[in-house]
This record gives sequence, structure tokens and C-alpha cells, in this order.
Amino acid sequence: MIDPAFLDQLKELDFVIKKRISSTYSGGRASIKHGRGIEVVDYREYMPGDDFRLIDWRVYARTEKLYIRRFEEEQDLIMHILVDSSASMDYTSHTMTKYDYAGSIAAGLGYLSTNNQEKFALALYSNTLRELTQPKKSQMHLFNVIELMNQTPRQGATNLGVCASQYSKLMKSKALTVVVSDFMEEIDSFKEGVYRLAKHSAEMVLIQVLDPWELDMGYSGDIKFKDLESSEVRRSYMSPGFKKEYVERVREHIAQLTQACEDLGVYFHTVLTDKPLFDSFVKIVGGGKRGG
Repeated sequence: MIDPAFLDQLKELDFVIKKRISSTYSGGRASIKHGRGIEVVDYREYMPGDDFRLIDWRVYARTEKLYIRRFEEEQDLIMHILVDSSASMDYTSHTMTKYDYAGSIAAGLGYLSTNNQEKFALALYSNTLRELTQPKKSQMHLFNVIELMNQTPRQGATNLGVCASQYSKLMKSKALTVVVSDFMEEIDSFKEGVYRLAKHSAEMVLIQVLDPWELDMGYSGDIKFKDLESSEVRRSYMSPGFKKEYVERVREHIAQLTQACEDLGVYFHTVLTDKPLFDSFVKIVGGGKRGG
């Protein structure tokens, strides 16, 4: 379940932190549009079909030519949040599964977006897109998204490449895209997915959620393992040499993920489920370097 205590903590964020978070995720949105807006940036000659209310009559008095005002308007930032709901996200070595941790982070991002009066959409995926919501900015939308994440079972394997191809077709304008997953998949699928989404994003953030035992193999001795995605059961002996090789391969995989994000100018964060949610969240939204 999404952690309700975490959402209560978000309400207590210091104003300065909220300001920092807002500036991190809302920069670079200015665009020039014809129509009513905030500030006049220039003029152009009136053309048939233009809104006559935009004619600047003071300019006409000086030039005897019709010119319309052009304004700078801020576009609403639309945040697209994709959360991995594959079977592997159901793993935990202590109290909180990777899915519940990831879902709580997604809910926190939705909470901030709603508080900033900006739209966000959420999608759940595994080897295909499973659940989708339309971009909205109401409190009811946030509650519905949380309920959706709580009710969706974890199943299937992770394939960001396929799901990104499907989701990118639904993105109408460039916006902020956030993907929350363990990213335990083939590196080629990961790279394809990141590339497709990055092409349609003004900014992109990837959040890798891992259980601490996945990093250091907390098991030892004679162990039976069950693959959550395939349900296959294997028996292994966790020797020191095996554990060392496992740790090296996991860290190599993370290094490949990080490098792929760095090459594409995408922000990449790794968080562990044994860390306080609030601390991880503030670290993520407080900024960070691309690919790290």
C-alpha cells in the first residue's frame, strides 16, 4: 500500500524546500503564443483572421498600420509518471516492497504537481502498458491514482523498450517524464525505452528502486530462490565467491544504466527501500546530476 504517513510528511515541507523543488521541475517552460498572456514580447502585422482584440491602437496611431501584440505565456507543465508494476517489484527483504516504495514516490510527485496547480498523468507498466490515466491536476485525480496503484496486482516482466514505444505515442507535447522501476531488465531494452521517452520529453528523470539485499546478496548458505516474474524455482548455495560475483554483476548493470542516462542527458537516481521515504524523496526532487 502507498504509505499515507509519507504524504502527511510532504505537507510539512519547509517553504524553502518547496521552492527548490518547484524550481527544479518547472524551469524552461516559457513559450511564445498568439493570444492573451502575461507580458508583451513583440508585435507583428495584423493578418486577416487574427483576433482584432489584440490590435495595439497606440502603435496604429504612430504608424497608421495595424499590428497585434504577441504575448509570452507559461505553458502548464505536464508530468508523465511511469511506474513499474512487474512481478519483480513485489520483492522485499524487510517491510516495504519495491512497488510500495516506488508507488509512494510517484504519489509524492503527483502531490507536488497538484499543489503547484499542474497536471500529471500516471501509467503502470510491465511487459506492456497496463493502466493509464489522463493528465489532470485535481485532488480527486491524485486520490484516484493512489487507489489505482494500490489495487493493481504485480505481474509480468519489465520491458521498458516496448512500453516506452507505446506510451510515447500518447505524449502530445514535450514535458517532464519520470520512470520509477528497479530496471532489472536487459540493457538494450532499457536503452531503447529511455531513448524513445527522452525524445518526447523536455526533461526526464529515472528513479531506480532497489531492496538493499539486491545490492549485497544478504542470503547465505543453501537457499531456494523463486523468480517472481517467471515463477521458476532454483536451489543454490551462496558461497562467498558466488556472492562476490553477484555483487559485481549487479553493480556493473547499474553502471551501464547510469552511463546510458548520462549519454542522453537524463537524470538517474538509485534509492534503497530501507531508507526513509521522505529523505529519499527530498534528495530526488532537490536536484542532482544527470546520470548519477
